[in-house]
Parts: sequence; C-alpha cells; structure tokens
Amino acid sequence: MDRRNFLRFLLMIAATGLSGWSCSQPLRPKAGEGEHDVIVIGSGLGGLTCGAYLARAGLRTLVLEKHSAPGGYATSFTRQAGGRTFSCEVSLHASAFTEPSMRQMLVDLDVWDKLELAPHPHAWVSQFPDFALTIPSLAGLDGFERQLVGLCPQEADGLARYFTLWRGMAAETAELLHGLPLAKKAVFPLLYPTLWSIRDKTLGQLVDSHVRDARLRAALTQTWGYYGLPPSRLSAFYYLFPTAQYLEYGGMFLKGTSQALSDALADAVRQAKGEVRLETLVEAVLVENGQAVGVRVAGGLEHRARAVVCNASAPGLVHGLLPASAMKDEERSRFDALEPSAGSFIVWLGLDRDITGAFPYADAFYYAGMDMEADYGRAMANDFERASFVLMAYDKLVPGFSPPGCSTVSITALCGHEHWKKFEADYRAGNKQGYAAEKQRLARLLIRLAEDRAIPGLSKMIVMQEAATPLTNTRFTLNPGGAIYGYNQTVGNSFMTRLPNETGVKGLYLASAWGNPGGGFAGAMMGGRNAFKCVADAWA
Repeated sequence: MDRRNFLRFLLMIAATGLSGWSCSQPLRPKAGEGEHDVIVIGSGLGGLTCGAYLARAGLRTLVLEKHSAPGGYATSFTRQAGGRTFSCEVSLHASAFTEPSMRQMLVDLDVWDKLELAPHPHAWVSQFPDFALTIPSLAGLDGFERQLVGLCPQEADGLARYFTLWRGMAAETAELLHGLPLAKKAVFPLLYPTLWSIRDKTLGQLVDSHVRDARLRAALTQTWGYYGLPPSRLSAFYYLFPTAQYLEYGGMFLKGTSQALSDALADAVRQAKGEVRLETLVEAVLVENGQAVGVRVAGGLEHRARAVVCNASAPGLVHGLLPASAMKDEERSRFDALEPSAGSFIVWLGLDRDITGAFPYADAFYYAGMDMEADYGRAMANDFERASFVLMAYDKLVPGFSPPGCSTVSITALCGHEHWKKFEADYRAGNKQGYAAEKQRLARLLIRLAEDRAIPGLSKMIVMQEAATPLTNTRFTLNPGGAIYGYNQTVGNSFMTRLPNETGVKGLYLASAWGNPGGGFAGAMMGGRNAFKCVADAWA
C-alpha cells in the first residue's frame, strides 16, 4: 500500500469516531476562578453529553441554551384540556439504551441509575396494505431472518447471504469499537472486509442485490424514516449498524419522557461543578488569531473560554455565529455541500377514554405501500392523503402516562421543508393565520388515516390536540428547514466520510447530529462524546 492510501486510511478511520478511547485522568483546568475552560452552545443531547464529560474531567464548563428547558429535541411539554394535563413527548419513540456503548456513556456520566426504562414488547410492528409484520423485542438478526424466510421461503438463499453480510458488519464494528491499533490501520480492508465492502454502498443497493420480492425489500428497508433518507440514498452502514443493535438489545422508552434523560444529563454537568444556563441565546462565536476564544450572547455580554463546542446547527454556526473570515473557503465549501435532513410533522392527541385494551401495540408503522422510494417522495411533498406514519400509544408502555381514564397518542410523519417556505416569513413575523390553517388541514388528514387504519372512531375521542411542523422545529432549535437528523446520511457523508467533529477553526468543535456520527439519541450522544475527545486530545 502506498503512502497516499495509507494516509487516506488514517483519515477515514479517525473520521468514523468508532475507535475505542477513554480519558484516563482528569484534565487540568486553565481558567481562573469565575472563568470557563470550555463553553458549549446548546443543550441538546450532544451538548449535554459533551458538557457532562468535560465537567466530570475537571474542566470549568458552561452550557448555554436559548430555550427554557434543556434537551433540544429530547424534551416534552404539557397541554391542558378540561382540567386534565396531557404530556406530549417531542421525539422519543424508542432507543436501545441497554446497548453496551450507550449504557456505558450513561454509566460514565452517573446517569444510568437515574433513568427508569420502559421496554417495548416489539422491535417494531409494520402494517402494509397487503401484509403485516410483528417483530418481537430482542429478536436479533437470527429471529428477524427466520421471520422473513417464513414470509418468502423462495428467497431463503438471498436472505441467508444478506444476513451473513449483516452479521459480519455488526461483528467487525463491535471489534472496531474496541480500538484499532495504529499499526493496523493500513490493512483495514483486510481486517474488516465487510465494512470495507459496504463503505460506499446505499441500503437500496445491498437489498436489491440480494432479494427480489417487493415485500422483502419493504421489510428490510422499512424504518428508513428513522434515518431520514430513502433506501436509494441512505448509507447502508448507518442503517444496518443501529438497526442490528436495536434488534439485539430491544427498544426502550423513558418513564418521565425524554426530558428525564436531558434533565439527568444537565444535573450531571451541575454536580461536576459545571453550569447550565437557560434562556441565553448565543449570537456569535469569538475568534482571535484563528482560535475560538468564547461567545457573545444576546445583550452583548461576552464569555471567554479556551475552547467552544457547538451543539447548535452546523449551518447556523458557519453562516451565522462565526465571523466570515474565521473559516477557510475550502472548509466552508465542505459544509455548504452537505444537505440538511428532513423535518417532521407530529400530531399529539389526548383522548377521553382508555384505549389500551382496544389498540394492541405501543407503536406501529402504517405504510401506504411497499415502495419506500415513493414513500419518501410523498413525505417530502407533504402528501398526507397517502402518507405513511407512526402511531404511538404511550399508556401501553407507561401505565398512568395519561390522566385517569384517558389516553395519549402521537402520529408522526416525515415531511419536507419546501412546502412550508411560503408561510415562513409570516410565521416569523407572528402572522400565522395561513400557517395555522395548513397545519390544521394536514393534522386532520393524519388523524383520518389513523382512524381508518388503527383506531376506529378516533376523531370522536379527541379532547386535546396539538401539532408541530418543520417551522416549529426551527423555532425551538434554529435547525434550518426543521431538520431532525442533522446532515443527511448519504454515502458521501456517513461512516468513513462523515463530517468530523473538528471544524477547521482551532478550538471549535461539533457535538450534535450535524457532525460525527450523526442523528438519533445514541448518535447525538456519541457526537457529544467525540467532541469531548477532541477537546481532551487538544488540551494537553
């Protein structure tokens, strides 16, 4: 192997963020009393995870958050109806909190014992027009394969080859997580042949090369919505690895909603003598001599530090918070070439009766058809007359989630931002009549679909209704287009090619779904840990 390829391998492995790493000893603070070593912009899961690691390592850490509560998308809110209070979970359906690396992060930060987990009885439930799949929790890849062979026995050979590849990828990734010695990085393709073979493949390419039946292609790609791209564009690695973990370890909801996780992480920062300051909008990153040296907040107050970690959106950082001269043109161009992910449309409903006996699932996917590419197209066009959606009934997981005798459900669909652009200027100006009418129209369409396919009579049970759009997402997170997964996980920006946590500005790092490794609860938290690693490596 020549030197050029050797160096390329080094960069790609570094970019994955998968190699094992630990901070073996406390870091020595450099800030004086009342000053800060590191400032974290934003208290989403990435920012809170990074902030907690930093504070626990001994650095004087300040986390700044524009909202009145920590968490970003990992939060919840309440709505009143008829003297009853309903809780509305913003983002969490399920996450593999018991997966070893996820659990280890929570243990490291002294958060694990503070969470109450509610296990899902199914990995997922899928209702297609012509068939259905109910996959048990903890089915693993073996159980999933057996179920699909039972669905299409004529495709057993192709499925065997596909699942052999999937198992190989999962095993190699688990080995890579333990750390790849520097001396072996040059022979990565020989050590990890499966990972190497799929590094530049989409999910659709892998599936289509192994199976032909439309039902199998749908079943093997159905949860694309949790990753934000259709199979033809979605990185195979970023879909297969977390999906394997989910099948192996099972999905968990959190009692107390995802806000319980965000609050516990914020407490971990504070208990380590860090600070989480809410209702504080960062307006600029201060850069001197090519080095990030602090931030300016609304009102003009400046906070100085020796490093800045950004949990806010990467496009907002590059084109809003940073001075135009702070980043080299080639670095800025790399950010600009990347595509923000889709947004979401969510309807929360408080019902006047207990439906847990009538609706058999905690959550279920309802698909308009078996063509996931068409699914994506309809979602981006906000075509909710033929939408696919996820319906979640929280009281099936957490008894007592709702007021006595009531139920709470949510209906979630991905959607594109383009549809909402015509409302954006008026929305920001507070003129929301047209926007509100369109939001209500689309909410009615989703409710009607849920009523037709899942809960007969649903529309007559509703006593509380709320909805959120991509513009809602932007309002609370400042993510452009209401993006919920950071940058899209394309082959050109995933795994070995993912945007790293370094920004090209000395002392400025990304800790969010926008950087490495990407979106989802685990992805955001790993992004926070990766940013901490960057700070710790540079601190010495």
